Amino acid sequence: MLKIMPKTASSKDIQQNYRALFNEVMASEEPLFVLNNNKPEVVVISIKTFESLSQSREDYEQNMAQRAIENYQSEKKAAKLKKLSSLADLS
Repeated sequence: MLKIMPKTASSKDIQQNYRALFNEVMASEEPLFVLNNNKPEVVVISIKTFESLSQSREDYEQNMAQRAIENYQSEKKAAKLKKLSSLADLS
């Protein structure tokens, strides 16, 4: 769970203390926002967090595909499908 104020480090901090910062990310499972000129540039996350996010995305995509299939089947059953001859027919 993200805190209100995320953990941040400068790119210089990463260069000087990367092992301690990476260990903290792995232990806390909280992201570390790396700043360059006080602007977020990249985010460091644990592999466990990455895998969880990847699985969530995959689950979402599968759910959306299933909903699209169900919608197609419903429209086909109701005879609401029509053959399009060009992209202009979509509007």
